[in-house]
Amino acid sequence: MTQRHQTSVVIVGAGPVGLSLANELSYRGVDFILVEQGDGKVYFPAGENFFSRTMEHLRRWGIADTLRYGDAFPSNAPRDMGFCTRIGGKALALFEGVSNADAPKRDPQSPEGGFFYPKKAFDPVLRHAVEAKGGDLRYQTRLVSFTQNADHVECLVETADGTRHTLRSRWLAACDGGRSGVRKALGLRFVGTFGEGYNFAVYFRSAGLGDVLSGMFGRPMAQVHTLFDATRAYLTSVDGRDEWRLSIYADTVEDKVPEDVVRAVIGDALPFEVLQAQPWSGHRVVADHYREGRAFLVGDAAHLRWPKGGFGANTGIGDAVDLGWKIAAVEAGWAPEALLDSYETERRPIAIRNTNEAANNRVLDHMLQPDPVLDADGPAGDAARSAMHDRLFALRLREFVTPGIQLGYRYRASPIIVPDGSLEGPDDHMVYIPTTRPGARAPHVALADGQSILDEFGQGFTLVVTDKTARTEGFLQAARALNLPVREVRLDAGSVRAAYETALVLVRPDGHVCWRGDAAPADATAIWRAVSGQDLSTDKEFPL
Repeated sequence: MTQRHQTSVVIVGAGPVGLSLANELSYRGVDFILVEQGDGKVYFPAGENFFSRTMEHLRRWGIADTLRYGDAFPSNAPRDMGFCTRIGGKALALFEGVSNADAPKRDPQSPEGGFFYPKKAFDPVLRHAVEAKGGDLRYQTRLVSFTQNADHVECLVETADGTRHTLRSRWLAACDGGRSGVRKALGLRFVGTFGEGYNFAVYFRSAGLGDVLSGMFGRPMAQVHTLFDATRAYLTSVDGRDEWRLSIYADTVEDKVPEDVVRAVIGDALPFEVLQAQPWSGHRVVADHYREGRAFLVGDAAHLRWPKGGFGANTGIGDAVDLGWKIAAVEAGWAPEALLDSYETERRPIAIRNTNEAANNRVLDHMLQPDPVLDADGPAGDAARSAMHDRLFALRLREFVTPGIQLGYRYRASPIIVPDGSLEGPDDHMVYIPTTRPGARAPHVALADGQSILDEFGQGFTLVVTDKTARTEGFLQAARALNLPVREVRLDAGSVRAAYETALVLVRPDGHVCWRGDAAPADATAIWRAVSGQDLSTDKEFPL
């Protein structure tokens, strides 16, 4: 007999996005069952660049330091990126990075800073964090089919031994990747351009390669790009020691022999061992919709892009956080199910923005053409390398410097953000300008105790008060009358007032500003109904 299990959310897929949604739901006390058809092992490592905003979420889940000082990648190794003519040839440009350990000290806009870590170690840490909180993770369990009706979803799943179970839940989250079976079953389409280019990647081990690259650039390297030929081969350190990932552009991938591909790039002198190889294609697509009934697309199930800038997992983790707090609000009873419609409204534009930026980075990379003179000695070679150095910084710096992408994304035109009429600042992916304009991430400010103001956010709404004379009793009482979770934090330090711009700033559970003003609003209930989704169907103006 098929057994039936009941839960609030079924998550399909245990990649970094599915595990992040599991962590977000665990943090908020929402029960779930996660099913993953694989065993959890990462066989081909990719996506090791994690943004400062992602690390802020991991900080809230209590696992940022576990990763930052983990041993899968040396915490004191700078994440330097370089360009050269060929491996063993001449260095052309160096884009300096910071180490995992130094990132929090070097980023004035975040208590965490960025992070470089192999996916083969990143996913297990997310998994263990969920398991430590009692999360229900079921590996080697595949989704066979699902049906949904007005009040629940029924998923038929099968374990490795052929046993079948029915999982009944209120919500289904598809974190099952670019080939998402859930997306296909829902009839949701990708919109954009598929197969803009073909590529081949090899995961291999070579004990001497790091020394060769260090000799070229005068320091250990996290990633090195070549301008040797049209394949534009680039190497990424997987573990900061002797494991590497090599990627090349390729017109065709069917006839590629991994050993030949590696040897053509690093030469015949260095011994190496191929661990895994796979072709991949670059796309520029985003799903036309993120929700169908009680099912939601999250991460790569909703968007695919070129791996130029590290936007993939980071965008997906942002999806998981947005969907997670909204499901928690609905499950807790203080928000209507209509709140979940705002998931697509908020996250789809971010996916379009990031996907287009990744595609743009790919276009700029193709504007760099190999030239034999770059390897030449003498004045002609020197001049060519100097010109290429400047061209590399003009065209490629934008892939490695992305604070605007990481911290500056805003939820424009969201139905649960109350605008204040202020002018919107520039949207530059390379520049982050802290602001509390509604829709923006609430800025980081270091507090006197060494903590960040971001540590005050997460559970429910937080009203930041920077004017000690501000009267907020009525505003808070209106929230509590609607059964909304809210707390007040009074911080009148000059640094907080300067960063938070107005006397009152309302921050929602995911750390984004949803309202602000210099005094409590005239109609407090209208504001609270808007930001909680309780008034989504009402079209009205909000007194500022």
